[in-house]
Amino acid sequence: MSDFVKEVPAHHPDEPDAHGVDLVDGDEPAVRILVRGALPATLEHDGRTWAATDETHDAGDAPAISVYRPA
Repeated sequence: MSDFVKEVPAHHPDEPDAHGVDLVDGDEPAVRILVRGALPATLEHDGRTWAATDETHDAGDAPAISVYRPA
């Protein structure tokens, strides 16, 4: 399992799954964060709005990492 995707253990069924998200802005290194629950169309991070794209980054055996870019 990837370090960036967290499955909810059986003893915590109310805790939502966490999914990896890369915040990508031009040539700057991506910032990888965890988002709990369903991924929204946009999210706020460090005072900026980020929009989901159709891009993903490979996470090996785990689900792909979703890519967000500045809105």
